[in-house]
Amino acid sequence: MASVGIEHFLYVDDLEILVYICLSLAVIIFLYGLYRGYRRWFIDEAPPIDNFGARLVNLLRYGLLQAKVFYKFFIGTLHGMVFIGFIVLLIGTLLRALEYDIFIRFLDSRILVSGVYLVFKLSMNIGGAIAIIGLSGLVIRRLVFKPKYLPNMTEDIIIPLLLLYILITGFFLDGVSTWAYRRDWIGPYDPIGMFISVSLDKYPWIVSLYRVVWLTHMSLAIFMVAYIPYTKLFHMISGGILNTFFARDYHPSAFRSVPNIDEIVEQGGYPGAGRLSDFTWKERMDYDACIKCARCTENCPATLTGKVLSPMNIILDLRRAMDDGDFTRDIIPSYIDPEALWSCVTCGACVYQCPMLIHHVESIIDMRRYLFGVGEHVPDEVLEPSYNIMRYGNPMGNDPMDRKSFLDELVNKFEVVYAEEGVEYDYLYWIGCQSSYDPNARGIVEAMFKLFSEAGVKAAVLRDEGCCGEPVRRIGDELLFKDLVSSNGEKLSKYKFKYLVVNCPHGYNVFKHEYPLFGYNFNVLHHTQLINKFIEEGKINPAKKFDVSVTFHDPCYLGRWNGVFEEPRSIVRSVAGNLFREMPRSRERSFCCGGGGGHLFFEIKRGERISKVRVEEAINMNARILAVACPFCKIMLGSEAPQELLVRDVSELITGD
Repeated sequence: MASVGIEHFLYVDDLEILVYICLSLAVIIFLYGLYRGYRRWFIDEAPPIDNFGARLVNLLRYGLLQAKVFYKFFIGTLHGMVFIGFIVLLIGTLLRALEYDIFIRFLDSRILVSGVYLVFKLSMNIGGAIAIIGLSGLVIRRLVFKPKYLPNMTEDIIIPLLLLYILITGFFLDGVSTWAYRRDWIGPYDPIGMFISVSLDKYPWIVSLYRVVWLTHMSLAIFMVAYIPYTKLFHMISGGILNTFFARDYHPSAFRSVPNIDEIVEQGGYPGAGRLSDFTWKERMDYDACIKCARCTENCPATLTGKVLSPMNIILDLRRAMDDGDFTRDIIPSYIDPEALWSCVTCGACVYQCPMLIHHVESIIDMRRYLFGVGEHVPDEVLEPSYNIMRYGNPMGNDPMDRKSFLDELVNKFEVVYAEEGVEYDYLYWIGCQSSYDPNARGIVEAMFKLFSEAGVKAAVLRDEGCCGEPVRRIGDELLFKDLVSSNGEKLSKYKFKYLVVNCPHGYNVFKHEYPLFGYNFNVLHHTQLINKFIEEGKINPAKKFDVSVTFHDPCYLGRWNGVFEEPRSIVRSVAGNLFREMPRSRERSFCCGGGGGHLFFEIKRGERISKVRVEEAINMNARILAVACPFCKIMLGSEAPQELLVRDVSELITGD
């Protein structure tokens, strides 16, 4: 029976020293690649090591268990097979290397009584086989069934083919080893090796072929190790390990704030990111983590309606800028098309889909901030909401007296009052700009006044409510947003209330997740959460049952960003019963109405309107009522809906309006 040394260097023992020299060089090249990545990400700062337990959970869930990879079952399964197969092979290879170089004889084929070696051989067979199946499926998909937005660069084909060659030749070498010294006793524990070995007796030149195959196999394997940090395989480290471990520890829909914005402006600078050095270390790590799977782009409503935006290309273009090495050069428009930035509706579909936890929207918002501050490459319409807020207190530029007249009428009609200092209320209702001024959204306010009165709760509204600041933050006016947060936060702090109720998911999100970044914390409820609570407690009853099909559109900032799915559906089912139908793209995979990211106030005139595509989806499923839970959605979808399709907020469904 052969010794361990013969097992490792069968027929090629004269090349052993060459292997160690090449492997040492490969490790040096590999480590330099890691250092190169470190310098790209942490220019003047070190990575934070905090929240260690939570970070380990993210690493386990998204990095090792690859939770988001399996959002697409077929491709996720193929990728999972490759991942699991190579993990098994990596562990086995490391164990064999330790055994040979450190002389720990736990895998010595002479120690058969324990069965450890037999289990080892069977595991390596299984790991290699499933890796080959997975890689073959991925190659066939790229060559034959390539999705529209999946890029096909040279390395995207060459790398899996090289890996397949390494795996297949590895099995050939193992088969020769089985033929040489273990065929008589290995049996079913090395099925692939046995299959190869039984046909080798009649080939006297097998030893010469073995040496040639061994050289190419080992050379490619060492080469692949060395160049992992310089190819798409780097995502295993930058994405699968580092980007998941260092995942953002704040709510993803809050984006990052600019705490020193006043200092930046006073020194003549601009908030946001116009150069690579302006981005955070985490954003730069995002760019190296991208695997080019195109899931973000495949689900982007801007992309799917013919806009120039591709979230994947935004990330890859920023990576290309890092590759070029000048971190102080302006990246817009040299690398990034400004129109792509303004095409984003901040719906979060890209962020939800990304298996590497990349936050495309945060980088886009950071670049918008820079453009807005510099005043270049900004559509004229984008500037209007900020001007209108500064002059009129709302992004549309409506007369505040119009809101006062509207609310005076409702306050006199229902048991909802204007808030007074010193009085405690169950609910303070923040109406929001669109619901206050737009005739298409005012029905939501009247319905909420009715429901507050019917429920018999103590509710109030503000006389002088301004803009919550969400629209200007999404278009990049961070300075005005900071002022609005301060003004609104101080105003709300004067009143006593148990809950702040918001019917707009954009306002709900900003009060719940972004105001706390500035020190203002409130108990925030979306109106669907409150209405559902009233129904469950028996405080209100639906006005009527519908006898036509009803579907529900998930608002991006309520559903995907904040995970509120069941409450609005429960409300719709209370009036639609079995006539409720889910849209083909719903819940986390909902398709945006097109109003987010400031697009309610400006339009990129290219391709189809996002709202039109969404309405056609409802029409194609023969829905007669399209229920929404957002004034933005009601305005955008209502403007596209034909007469036979009614667009109604869930509050209006309950009151029968």
